[in-house]
Formats: sequence, structure tokens, C-alpha cells
Amino acid sequence: MNFHVDWNEWFVMICSVIAMTMFYRVRKHFDAITILIIWTFNVVFVASIDYELAATPFELYYCGDNVTYEPIATFAHVFLYPPFSFVLLFLYDKWHLREKKNRKRLVLFLAGCTVFAVFFEWLHVLNGFFVYTGWKLYYSIPLYPISALILLRIYHFIENDYTLRKKT
Repeated sequence: MNFHVDWNEWFVMICSVIAMTMFYRVRKHFDAITILIIWTFNVVFVASIDYELAATPFELYYCGDNVTYEPIATFAHVFLYPPFSFVLLFLYDKWHLREKKNRKRLVLFLAGCTVFAVFFEWLHVLNGFFVYTGWKLYYSIPLYPISALILLRIYHFIENDYTLRKKT
């Protein structure tokens, strides 16, 4: 493995510190079991998709300086992506988007999250963390709202199941 720390690794580490700071501010909104399950889900979900698209036979992009695995990808999977999910869930709860009367606001919220996520991915491309070898940025546009809806469904399941067990 030919691994060295240059700007793209520093960029991911700086973004991770920002993301973890954001998580630190919203963490009290969630109980420990929700944090554990959502964090684990995010790491597995993102890593699975990344490795599937980056590995043979697709090889649509790679992370870092080499086409082979780099430790910074795992760092991003653990410390960069999950905190943003908690910010999304926090805002979802704060703005009462679960309520049926707010479905239009939920669609706008998911659209806004998608715009942010695509912009954030673009920043990663500009700073050399993602190197596209076949992937196009616009391919990500439908993936982000689908991923957010999966996250929301899991969150509802955790919150409903855990809340029911707490009451008994």
C-alpha cells in the first residue's frame, strides 16, 4: 500500500472534525441505542456502496491517491458520513417533518439535503478525495434522497420499537 498524507487526506480530516462538532451539538437529542444503531448502519451502508462501486468489475471511482484501498476511506466512513445523518435526523424531528401535514416540507427538505450532499461530494472531487474513473456527479442525485428515505425508515423503526419497549 502506497499511502501518504497530503491535501485530500487533510481535507477529509478537517471535514470530519466539522462533522463531529455538528454531531456533538445534536447528540443529546438521541438516546444511546439510536446513536449506536444509526452510526453502525451508516458505516456499513456507505462502505458497502462505496466498495461495490469502486471495486471490480465497476471501478467507477477511487478514494485518495491510489486505486487501491487507503485508510482515509475507512476514516471517512466512520467519522465523516454518520454525523451528517444525525444532523438530518435532528432537523427532521425539529421541523416536525414526520407529520403527514408536512409532506411537502419533507420533499423540500430531502431536495435541500440532496443539493447539500451533491455539493459536498463535488468538494470532495475538487479536493482529490474522490477520483472518478467512470462515475459522474449527477449519478449521485437520485441516490441521496433514496438513502435519506432508508435512513428515515430505519430511524422510525428504532424510535417506534424502542419507545414501545420503554413503555412496558
